Order: sequence, then structure tokens, then C-alpha cells
Amino acid sequence: MGQLLRIIILLIGLWLVLQIIKRALGTRRSPPPRQASIAKMVACTYCGTHVPESETIRDGDKTYCCEDHREKSRAH
Repeated sequence: MGQLLRIIILLIGLWLVLQIIKRALGTRRSPPPRQASIAKMVACTYCGTHVPESETIRDGDKTYCCEDHREKSRAH
């Protein structure tokens, strides 16, 4: 009876080790996540904060991070 219990415990342990190995190999095979496209960053003329070019406010050749900074720059 003791031998049978040892064999059952050994088989369960072996099964657990195989499951751990299978999961480790499975996560390594998954394709790498797609990288988001990198947006060009532009500095605000007023404060120097860098923001994506698509989110800037333009006034001629100057770029601003918000409408408030564009107005403050005009006031100077």
C-alpha cells in the first residue's frame, strides 16, 4: 500500500512539473505585442513642454501645447 501511494505522489509531481514547463514554453512562443506608432513630439513655444505634433495648436510657424499659452505668447 505504501509503494502505491509513493507512485501516485510521484506521478502527480511529474504531472505538475510538466504543466509548469508547458506554461513557461507557451508564454515564450506568443508573438511580441505590437508597438504603437511613435508620434513626433514638438516643444511648446511658450513653456517648452513636449506634446505630440497632432495635439499642438499652431500659430504661423510657432506651436503651443494649449490655447492659453498661445494667447499669453501673443500678449507679450
